[in-house]
Amino acid sequence: MRALSRIAAVAVAGTALYFAGIVNSIILEHPGRGGVGVVVLAIALAIALLIATLIGTGRGDAAAPMPGRTWFVRGIWGFVSVMALVGFGWLVGMPRQHSLDWTPYHNDAIALNECAARLVLQGRDPYTDLDVFACYERLGIGPDRTTPLRQGAFAEVPIYPSDDQMDKVWDERVSGIGTNDEFVWRPSYPALSFLLLVPVVALGWDTNYLYVACLLVAMALVVARAPRTLRPFFLTALLGAASLAAFTVGGSSDLLYALPLVVAWMYREKKWAAIPFGLALATKQIAWFFAPFWIIGVITERGWRAAARDMAIAAGIFAATNVPFILHDGQAWIAGILTPLLEPMFPRGAGIIFLFTNGGLPLWPAVAYSILEAAAGIICLVIAWRTRRTSPELGAVLAIIPLFFAWRSLFSYFFLLPLFALAAVARMPLGELALERARKLGALTIFAAPSRS
Repeated sequence: MRALSRIAAVAVAGTALYFAGIVNSIILEHPGRGGVGVVVLAIALAIALLIATLIGTGRGDAAAPMPGRTWFVRGIWGFVSVMALVGFGWLVGMPRQHSLDWTPYHNDAIALNECAARLVLQGRDPYTDLDVFACYERLGIGPDRTTPLRQGAFAEVPIYPSDDQMDKVWDERVSGIGTNDEFVWRPSYPALSFLLLVPVVALGWDTNYLYVACLLVAMALVVARAPRTLRPFFLTALLGAASLAAFTVGGSSDLLYALPLVVAWMYREKKWAAIPFGLALATKQIAWFFAPFWIIGVITERGWRAAARDMAIAAGIFAATNVPFILHDGQAWIAGILTPLLEPMFPRGAGIIFLFTNGGLPLWPAVAYSILEAAAGIICLVIAWRTRRTSPELGAVLAIIPLFFAWRSLFSYFFLLPLFALAAVARMPLGELALERARKLGALTIFAAPSRS
């Protein structure tokens, strides 16, 4: 029955991320509000809970006795079931998602990628030809949906430019005054981030529906991979981890890399897993953080030669999808995908940087956060290697931990962690659920409750 504890813990972590994300958004909109420490602590505790969930191999956990009292198990799963209704409500409300946000272009990742897809349909290279001002004018949005840079008119801004500052500079650049040094204008992701949108954009559909569809497919695949008798619990937990549905419906292109990454992680014992992993790498840089942990998993299960072969296949897929743009203008392509490293970004995020940008602590130099991020990455890799046989699924969460300490640790980096964690739990050899014990404990889901029939 320890399996139910693992599944429920992931859902609880997803709930913590859900409320942390809401508070984070409120503070970003109204900087004077309190709660910064609560956001950072909630994310840290959610990560710690997910790590605890993935400790061990999980072998036979579905039949193992669970310590604790019946009322506690019932209470936890009752809470998870209530939160599952919240997650389901977000999905049902998808057609009305713009009631609070009048545009489907919730951020520049969505907006610029759609404009990039349109340029591809015209036979043009988005890394060289994208005009952010023309793009945003066509979409009917403004500078609040951009990523400002710490240069030009914003060079002396200490933390982040205000809406009035961005509006002023934006209007000047649109009217032809000065050159655009202040706003990211080219796609800052590998080519699949917009190539996958080309059919959707060509049909004139809202790309947000594609992102939600990717989430639903990923959830279905996780449930399918889980032991048969545990599937109702997995589905309830996926919905109960409300951060998944809420922030996907709220606008996130991250599902384009998350779907193939989930497939690659769950089936890394298969030779073909290199294909979806290559697709993830060719879609968004966050997938790159998973690469060493995925390689460790492949090495553990199939050996060094298999890992080298799989990485060669993944690298080939990355190259094949990006080579047209590399050949056309390699310098522009490199400038695009390395934008987060090459451009002077403002500090931003919900990790520890939030304590310095909105929590009143004096801001450190950017290099200090880079050192913390690198140190965390090394520690996580060492842990993953040393526990590669005793806790082979830890990498699904350890991969993201370095970003918690980064100069830019956007909340979007963390809200999908419950999906990755449940994908990792689903591939554990949990065994089948002992139904009689489940009835005794009163474990329930919104899809099925233990009965004697």
